[in-house]
Amino acid sequence: MLSASDIRGVDAMAPTPCKEGADGWDVDDSVDLEETQRMVENLIRDGVSSISLCGTTGEGAALLWEEKRDFIDTVVQTARKRIPVFAGCTALGTKEVLRQMRAMKDIGADGAFIGLPLWQTPTIENSVQFFAELGQALPDMPIKIYANRRFFKSEFPTEFWAGVGQKAPTVIACKISYGMDHLTEDLEVAGHQINFIPGSGAQGYHAYKKAGRKMTAMWATGATMGPEPLVALMDAILNEDEKRIAEIDTDLRSLPPSIPEGERPGFDNYNTEAEKRRSNAASYAKVGPPRTPYRTMPEHWKRQADEHGKAWAELRKKYMKVPQS
Repeated sequence: MLSASDIRGVDAMAPTPCKEGADGWDVDDSVDLEETQRMVENLIRDGVSSISLCGTTGEGAALLWEEKRDFIDTVVQTARKRIPVFAGCTALGTKEVLRQMRAMKDIGADGAFIGLPLWQTPTIENSVQFFAELGQALPDMPIKIYANRRFFKSEFPTEFWAGVGQKAPTVIACKISYGMDHLTEDLEVAGHQINFIPGSGAQGYHAYKKAGRKMTAMWATGATMGPEPLVALMDAILNEDEKRIAEIDTDLRSLPPSIPEGERPGFDNYNTEAEKRRSNAASYAKVGPPRTPYRTMPEHWKRQADEHGKAWAELRKKYMKVPQS
């Protein structure tokens, strides 16, 4: 069974490839499973250390259960235990989350990727109890918490992590998508059990500065544009090579932004669309169109995502260990 110390390197927050023309409400079999196999093989070849599925970019909310099950099964069978696979099991309530967790465990997923319930805003006490009960029901299924403050209506304060550390022993990791101000305190109360994983780019660099050797992984939706620059950055962090870290950070900051300047709040509305758009522009994986109902995005957002994805494709050539045709 996985533990916090097993989570190292780049955690790819992979999209769910969609067949062309299959993004509407009238298609029950939208997942491109052949492209899924190719994407996973390429991500493993190019250095990612784990894969997390069916979050926001993974369109967990837009998939039928059968689509999600078949997609994750394809990823698990393709990965063949070479790297851990975390299956997205977020749902409206505890019983449905557990139903999905059991199915994913049977498929062979190494862990579950779970956010808070998505209806009534849970109290801290209820939030902790939610993860404690998941562990009681499935004590051999590790959990990575999807700690996104915007989508799950929580600031994930240190009080929450203290409770999880005391009452939910199957939680081994956390995708940080909340403020970093209390990261040190979070590590103090739960770092013995939970690997706190920041995002790539500025958040990851900031987390490294605060956490030092306690930072062993970073999550990245950008991995499916080609993970090589991020793998190089994480390797430099693990080796505490400050000069190399600064060089890679400079390269990443030189890229055009993925969203229009000054429109960061709009990311909550166009998250999935923007991420899939830049991935397609980079041409590393053919992730296809975003699924209904999240299919609209302003034209200037599309242009910005295209510019970013194409620039990333050029940058990754610098970091390829073996040039690819």
